[in-house]
Amino acid sequence: MSISSAIIHMVIILVVSALLIITGLKKQPGIGILGAIIIILLFLWARGDRLSIIGFTPPQNWFITILMGLGLGLIIQLLSVILIEPFIEKIMNSKHDHSVIDAVKGNWKVFLQWMLMVWILVAVIEEGIYRGYLMTEMKNLLGAGSIALVINLLYSSIVFGLSHGYQGPSGILSTGFVGVILGGIFIFSEFNLWLVIFTHGFIDTFGIGLIAIGGDEYLKKQIWFKRS
Repeated sequence: MSISSAIIHMVIILVVSALLIITGLKKQPGIGILGAIIIILLFLWARGDRLSIIGFTPPQNWFITILMGLGLGLIIQLLSVILIEPFIEKIMNSKHDHSVIDAVKGNWKVFLQWMLMVWILVAVIEEGIYRGYLMTEMKNLLGAGSIALVINLLYSSIVFGLSHGYQGPSGILSTGFVGVILGGIFIFSEFNLWLVIFTHGFIDTFGIGLIAIGGDEYLKKQIWFKRS
């Protein structure tokens, strides 16, 4: 990659990152996501690249990929509810702001609407942006050495966390931490998106499902408040 090409790639990465972070902190994440999609698609089109270049390549085995995503999603979401979120909330002395999905509580119709959004939009599009585009472009710039991958992983996770600023300070840290895990899965998958897409989808499915039935607060009380 030439120096001029590398500079253009870095500028696009920084523009997309800034757009996602600013709109997330201003509680307008949808605008950032839409803007990022437009920029990324235009950039890929200008280069003559297909979506496969950022990881949208079919996995070797769909069934195993979905099954692994289910298991990883369940484990990560349970760890998030009983360990990551409560620990960060204690450190930050502030609650993780889940108000954006409060309407799912006791309302199965709203829950189903969120499931459609998660599986049609959130999991695919967010992973396509944060892991697919950002991490793949960073790998193209920095290489795939150990130090480069660590920098790549941290950068994409910081952007992921900050762009969820509408969830409050604790939400930023919790989401950023989960971003590290998702980024690690993406690297493990050799920069193929489908395992991390299914993992993300099941994380949100279990997470929103627990909030809908009050299971998140129940689990936190069972683990944390019994010890206090």
